[in-house]
Amino acid sequence: MKEDWLKFKKYPHIGKPLTSSNDKIWVKNYVQNPQNIIRHKFVPLLHRVLTQRKFRADESAIKNASGKRNRVNKGRKERHIYYPSHLDSIIYSYYNSILVQAYEEYLSTKDYVDVAVAYRKIPKDDMQNGNKCNIEFAADAFQFIINNKHRKLSVIVADVTSFFDNLDHRLLHKQWKKILNIADLPADHYAIYKNLVDFKYVNENELFKRFRHKLIVERHKANDASSIELKRKSVSKIYHLRHENVVSFCYADEFFREATDLIRTDKPFNKQIREKQGKLDKKGIPQGTPLSATLANIYMLDFDAKIYAEASKPDKNVYYQRYSDDLILVCDQDDEKFFYDLIREEIENKANLEIQESKTHIYRYELDRNNVLTGGIVKDGIVQTNKQLEYLGFVFDGDKVKVKASGLSKFYRNMKRSFRRGVHFAKQAHIPSNSLFERRLYKRFTHLGAKRRLRWIADSSSTTGYRRTTLYDWGNFISYLNKADSVMARINHSNNIVRQYRKVWKNFHMLKKLAYKEIEESKP
Repeated sequence: MKEDWLKFKKYPHIGKPLTSSNDKIWVKNYVQNPQNIIRHKFVPLLHRVLTQRKFRADESAIKNASGKRNRVNKGRKERHIYYPSHLDSIIYSYYNSILVQAYEEYLSTKDYVDVAVAYRKIPKDDMQNGNKCNIEFAADAFQFIINNKHRKLSVIVADVTSFFDNLDHRLLHKQWKKILNIADLPADHYAIYKNLVDFKYVNENELFKRFRHKLIVERHKANDASSIELKRKSVSKIYHLRHENVVSFCYADEFFREATDLIRTDKPFNKQIREKQGKLDKKGIPQGTPLSATLANIYMLDFDAKIYAEASKPDKNVYYQRYSDDLILVCDQDDEKFFYDLIREEIENKANLEIQESKTHIYRYELDRNNVLTGGIVKDGIVQTNKQLEYLGFVFDGDKVKVKASGLSKFYRNMKRSFRRGVHFAKQAHIPSNSLFERRLYKRFTHLGAKRRLRWIADSSSTTGYRRTTLYDWGNFISYLNKADSVMARINHSNNIVRQYRKVWKNFHMLKKLAYKEIEESKP
């Protein structure tokens, strides 16, 4: 088995950071010994809330000259992420590699091997190098619609409410045993399972406040740039952690001695005791561990099998694909109700989850009098062409594919925010330069940073003044748009997606001009 699971990362957590040079051998031996895992004391997960504003078109507003409605703020979307400590993360990664191998071997004997596409390595078609991503998966679904445009089609796009937070523990335990083909989980696997379903966590902000005056940072030793040492340092703001090179909030023994009151958990675990206390059944696993994605796929095995069994019947000719908690099913309009009811029943009664009504839609497409494939979303039994099929970040109108407007809007908001941040720092009295750090902005928001490039760093001992590294700049959002345009070319037969960002360069320089004007006016 390849050791892809043995990776050392540097995000700050509880406990002394691990390094490949000092800890690789003992960590590898420790993790691969089941007895160690059975006795292992897991550190509480680090909880962080990622928020994102949601902007949607105001349906009651009048369309502007370009045919669009004003977009309004629909509140914030929160994602609760839980990070394991460095050693715990490697343990999870090792067991994830075991489960991935077992999962792929299990699927290799099934007809629905390619139904679940998220978090897996699925090779590209036509002898191309690399694996598919969401772009290819969306293109496959749209291509099926085009190839079957002579039929009257219904497209069901469904989403599960709070997927990771609502996974049923008993069903997860059952599926875990199924892919390992065993009657009972081994003690080490059960230790991992028990820790995930009964997880404990610490809020990152609370942990930072407790240890902010003595965080552990990494520094070069005096007069020896090649050596690293750990020091204590006070940091005023949590968003300065990366800049200050903080590698840990505290040592593990220090945490358990001084901060156990910060540990959060949903007790008790026992179902009967919870019923007596009037609590709901305990559900869900933390999102953010190396195991979470694989367990989500394992959990949905029976659901995929049932839907595919119906979809693959000779008289149906149905396309079904599931990307984590987002699924798409394309069928004849005559079978629309059957498959919609089937999906709902299997989700709610078999997977013990709930359909998210606001993100579950039905679309219908068929050829019009001019032999053009047209359609749209179904509302109150009526097809409305003003809203087209949306799947995995793309919009398909029966003819062309585009990137969702919300994705481009987020890109522009990030661009504006970065310029505002640059202006803020450039206006500070202690900064003599008026620089906006232009190179960083060009690299992040224009085509100049869209190509994959090898990184070089300054090195006075080199004849060129620079030394080659093993790191790469992987591009930016425009790189993604270029790739999407290339993949969707077989459907669009034009550069539709590239044209979507044609104004980026102009808008970038307009923001740049306004930023320098504001900086100039603020300084004497």
